[in-house]
Amino acid sequence: MAITEYEKDGKKFYKVYVNIRGKDNKRVRVQKKLYDIQSRSAALKDEKRLIKEVTEKVLKLEGKGLLWKEVIFRWEIAAKKGLVSSNLNYHSILDHVNRLTKYTSSWLSRTASDVSRADGRNILNQAKMNGLSDGLINKIKSSINIVFIWGIEEGFIQGNLTNSKGPVYGLGFDSSEEKVKPILTLEEVRNFLLEAKIRNHPWYPIWAIPLLTGMRSGELMALGWEDVDMDNNIIQVSKSFNKRIKSIKCTKNKTWRNVDVNGQLKNLLIELRRERPNDNHVLPHFSEWKNGYAGEVLRRFLQSIGINKKVVFHTLRACFATHLLSQGVEPLKVMRMGGWSDLKTFQIYLRMSGVDVKGVTREFDILPDFGSLSNVLTLY
Repeated sequence: MAITEYEKDGKKFYKVYVNIRGKDNKRVRVQKKLYDIQSRSAALKDEKRLIKEVTEKVLKLEGKGLLWKEVIFRWEIAAKKGLVSSNLNYHSILDHVNRLTKYTSSWLSRTASDVSRADGRNILNQAKMNGLSDGLINKIKSSINIVFIWGIEEGFIQGNLTNSKGPVYGLGFDSSEEKVKPILTLEEVRNFLLEAKIRNHPWYPIWAIPLLTGMRSGELMALGWEDVDMDNNIIQVSKSFNKRIKSIKCTKNKTWRNVDVNGQLKNLLIELRRERPNDNHVLPHFSEWKNGYAGEVLRRFLQSIGINKKVVFHTLRACFATHLLSQGVEPLKVMRMGGWSDLKTFQIYLRMSGVDVKGVTREFDILPDFGSLSNVLTLY
C-alpha cells in the first residue's frame, strides 16, 4: 500500500496503490490504483476503502480454491500414496492424469470451482466431434468425476459451485447410432481354422483356443500347463497377462473360473504339449501378441483367405459366445465359462445370436394357406 504525491498541469495530486496477496494461497493477488486525488486526507480515506475492497476480493478468490491443474497434481500425489482408493494402481492413476491433461486442457489454468456444467458439456461435445469413441468419452467423464469430487471433499475446490458433484456428473451425451459389431459366421470360423491348419500358421492354436473357450487375450497369454487338468478335462482360469506392465495379474473381474475342454480342444492341447515339452506356457508368446498387434495379424490372415471384415482379436471371444448361444446352450453356462459377470454386457451376444427373439412368432400364422384352399371355388 502506498500514497504517492505528483504534479499535473501545475497542480498537486495524490495516487493510491493497494496490493494484497492471499494469506493461504500466495498465488492469489489483487491490485488496485486510484489517480488524481486532490488531497492527502482524501487519499487516506480512499486507501482505507480500497484496502477493504481488495481484501474482500482476495478472500473471495482464495475461497474458490485451487486451479484445475493444481487439483489434478494433488490428486495424483495422494493417489500414488494410496490415500484415494486401494483399487487404483500406478498405471490407472497415470491414465486418469493423462486423460485430464489432454482432454480438459482448456481448464488447466482456471480456478476449478469456476468450471461449470456448460464447460463440462462442451468438453464432451468436442470429444464427440473429434470422433472419440463412446467408451473413451465415458472414461473422460469418469476421470473428471473422480478428481473433481475428491477435490471438493478435500477442500481444494471451494466457493459457490454450480454443481456440487462436478461439471459432468450425471451429464449425458448424444451417443452415435449403435453399429452391429462384425463377427465371423460359423462357416467362416470353420473355413478360417481349416486354412490356418493347412497352412501350418504359427498362430493357429492362439486363434483356436479362444474360439473353443471364450478366453480373453491376457488370460491366454498367462495360461500355464499347471492350469490344465487333462484328466478331468478342465482348464482353470485365474490370472491374466497385462501387456502394459508386462506382468501377471488377476482376471478382469478378479475371480477364477473353470473352462470345459471338449475332444477337439484336448487333442489340440496334447499336440501343443508334444511340440513344446519344456515350455511352462501353453501357447507361444509372439512379439506381435505381446505388443498389442494380435488383431492386425488376425485381419491380415483373414484377408488372405477372402474374409474382409474389420475384426479384432476380441472378436474370437464374441464368436464363441454368439455361436454357442445360437446352438441352444444356456446363457448362464456361456457366461460362466467365458467369465462374463455383467448381464448387461452379455446382452449384446444374446442379441447377436438372435436367442432373445428366437421362436417368438412360431405360432403367429396369419398368411393364407393356398394349399388348403385348392378345392374352394371362386365366385368371381
